Amino acid sequence: MSGNEHRTSGAERTPISVGFIGAGSVLWAYLGVLDKLVVRGLCIAGPVCGRRRENWPSLLAHRPGMKLVVEPREVVESDAKVVVIITPPDSHYDLTRLALEHGKHVLVEKPLAFHAAQARELADLAAAKGLFLLAAPFVHLAPTFRALWGHIHAGAIGRIHSARGLYGNAGSRVVWHHQSGEGPLSDKGIYNLKSLTALLGPVAEVLSAEGTAVSPRIVGDAVINRPDPDVSHVILRHESGALSSIVSSNAIQRYRRPGLELYGTEGTANLLGDDWDPRGFEIWRNEAGRWEEYEPIEATWHWADGLRELVMSLVEGRAPLADLTHDIHLLEVIEAAKQAAHERAAVKVASRFHPLDLRLENSGSTPARHRVHDHTRPEDEQ
Repeated sequence: MSGNEHRTSGAERTPISVGFIGAGSVLWAYLGVLDKLVVRGLCIAGPVCGRRRENWPSLLAHRPGMKLVVEPREVVESDAKVVVIITPPDSHYDLTRLALEHGKHVLVEKPLAFHAAQARELADLAAAKGLFLLAAPFVHLAPTFRALWGHIHAGAIGRIHSARGLYGNAGSRVVWHHQSGEGPLSDKGIYNLKSLTALLGPVAEVLSAEGTAVSPRIVGDAVINRPDPDVSHVILRHESGALSSIVSSNAIQRYRRPGLELYGTEGTANLLGDDWDPRGFEIWRNEAGRWEEYEPIEATWHWADGLRELVMSLVEGRAPLADLTHDIHLLEVIEAAKQAAHERAAVKVASRFHPLDLRLENSGSTPARHRVHDHTRPEDEQ
């Protein structure tokens, strides 16, 4: 699809109306991104579907003037040009299809669907209608991550042979989160999975194990006697030959380690902070014999920034910096991991994806600011 089909320019530009289906806690993150676009005259707030009317007074107290509706159909039948879907995961497929069928550009929170086959249907529908469809997570859009990607692809640490990622917390305060069948890899590990595949390429084979650390699970007044597994460990063999591992969990109380660790034949690179909230990165180059620590780029970047990318692609008449073949591949990897955990055997992944060029313009080979550390400093203090 040509991005020019969506270009709006000059005095004739009409602000893009953005509607939302879902009114949980995630809504406020996306509204924060929307507000920055509103003040630039690029967007206006459309209707918000919040099915639980008892929550409306609280929503209106925090945001007077919010146009609240009860049914998703009221959002897709409105004049909203973009629809953001932030409902529980088991509804994403149906609601995304509904919005696309009504001619809306769609941003959907993770996962795009529970099954890769469903995600392919949605991608085909969006393509057939000439619409943009963006799926979270958007870790690849973070300028800090893109700067690291540029160093890695320029050969800063040689050929990467091993990588590690970890993300988790103590679990959600929402009951369905622990009995939806989604699991920690789909909910949390998907951030690391997208980052590692963006850096190392497609996954060809998966080994996996999962377990339950907290049972029964108590969420508020509810007691879940048979919660979903809350710990997942996966080992990925990438098509490039690199091996990576991801730990994701709903039973991790705290952690202190880099968000991503990358080990190459000529050095090491660590992304500091989580990949959805990067705090900079550090690189050890054998040829330099020291650690170089790079400051974060655009430290205010937010994990909901996919909305800005979608809106700007419409305004500028270009395709978004995203590729649905990548998001579909992630779902196939997650399905393979579930199968591998059940069968206790390696499972191959057949799909591949079109890699994106994530280089930052004028980023150069070194940042404007970096700190050099003595190589004897223990990195686990980060």
